[in-house]
Amino acid sequence: MTDQDYVENYREFSPDSSMLLINYSLDLGAFGYGQSGTAILKLSDTTKNLRDFSLPNTLTRLKWLDNQTISAQFDILPSLRTGEKITLTDKEINGVKIKVSALDYIDKNDHLEIEHRELAPNGQFELVAYRYLKDRSNLNFIHISIIPVGGQIPKYGNYLIADMQSDYVLNGTWTEKNELKFYSNSQYSGLIQYYLVNDREKIKYEIVTDDKEYGSKYRWTKKSGI
Repeated sequence: MTDQDYVENYREFSPDSSMLLINYSLDLGAFGYGQSGTAILKLSDTTKNLRDFSLPNTLTRLKWLDNQTISAQFDILPSLRTGEKITLTDKEINGVKIKVSALDYIDKNDHLEIEHRELAPNGQFELVAYRYLKDRSNLNFIHISIIPVGGQIPKYGNYLIADMQSDYVLNGTWTEKNELKFYSNSQYSGLIQYYLVNDREKIKYEIVTDDKEYGSKYRWTKKSGI
């Protein structure tokens, strides 16, 4: 904590104030990058190396449950895109138990809302773009799936799963060749590749970058302006 490049983002004490949860960053500006972490400390540990008491960066939404227990969530979306097996394992750091659960950004009170649904020219598949939300005032990110005609919409997108920053794909349609055409802007079009699902349906896609129509957008919506 005494390092000159140390930046404390926030701290949260355990209920009895005997332990401290600190989220920190290391501003390594001279090298063009930075690092961050969250450490679980006894008050006597604040003079020690925080890395020895830090949680994996894959865990987020940390919260004290009691003086010896913290809840944490593991973002499963990257694993859903890559197809990697999801294993949720509780941990223990500095005598504090970390109870790990899945984070998929879908709350139990959310409902599925379809932004776009379109039948392919050959009549074999449907393109479905949908999201989970409580109301239109707070939009969650888009899921894009390709399903057989009359098939069930999967919980998660089987072609693309976006994130809270943007939908990246801001509109989409079928071409006459039964391929996909996605529309985006210059800010997001180059990032679409990172949100595709690895084992998606083998249907080709192209990306059209259109700042005139989509330059101010970050969500794929039925109406323009978002």
